[in-house]
Amino acid sequence: MHSLFIETSAHAGLARTIEQIGQPRFWRQLILLLQHWLPFDNALAMHYPRDGLPRALEIFDARGEGNPEAMALYLSGLYQLDPFYQACQERIGDGLHRLEEVAPDQFRQSDYYLKYFHDHVLEDEVQFIVQLGDSGALSLSLGTRERFDPARHGLLMVVCPWVVALMGQHWQRHEQRPAPVMVRDAMSLFGAKVLSERELEIARLILRGYSSKAMAERLAISPETIKVHRRHLYAKLDISSQPELFSLFLQSLGHDPQDP
Repeated sequence: MHSLFIETSAHAGLARTIEQIGQPRFWRQLILLLQHWLPFDNALAMHYPRDGLPRALEIFDARGEGNPEAMALYLSGLYQLDPFYQACQERIGDGLHRLEEVAPDQFRQSDYYLKYFHDHVLEDEVQFIVQLGDSGALSLSLGTRERFDPARHGLLMVVCPWVVALMGQHWQRHEQRPAPVMVRDAMSLFGAKVLSERELEIARLILRGYSSKAMAERLAISPETIKVHRRHLYAKLDISSQPELFSLFLQSLGHDPQDP
């Protein structure tokens, strides 16, 4: 009898979500429906245009705490280090994607993970992603304090087809609008006055959590050449470590790395 009540409530929640397609409360209703089936600590619905600044469509914190300053920092340019943002820009297919599938090999050792992701997204993340052609991509992120185990991931895979379908339908009816003008691209401007284009490219990959070996494979050059470029860019920026590189990037966003 207990399971019958749970299923009845879930079907009612699905009906309410469908009713909200094209309405302002759609994203919140979809998130609450998903949380009915499995617990997670936070959720974030985003639109990532091909050109332009990302737009937060819904921010959800299960504890009701939230952190506007962290979201402002993310939207000001830190999103460029987000592996899911990069996957969206590289037109990853529609569906459910795990952090391990899109993150660089040393992502969990990167300063972005240690100083931002782990505090605000928490331990693990999955995203439902819908590609929108030239309009970019939609994503619905679920973050947790514990890793998604196979059972929870399996449940998300079961509901994935209709979650993706609902997201796409809602976009067509409500969210679709011209992409915002790019106000700033911190990653393009970062170090541009002193670094070569190749050094800038390697600096971006370092910040995103790529090892020298992974960078070499991605850029089709030798690991030794990567190390040479890395030494040169560190010397030009007068730094000696990845944390210092991350601090310079935060400064380029107008954020004081000493702030919490």
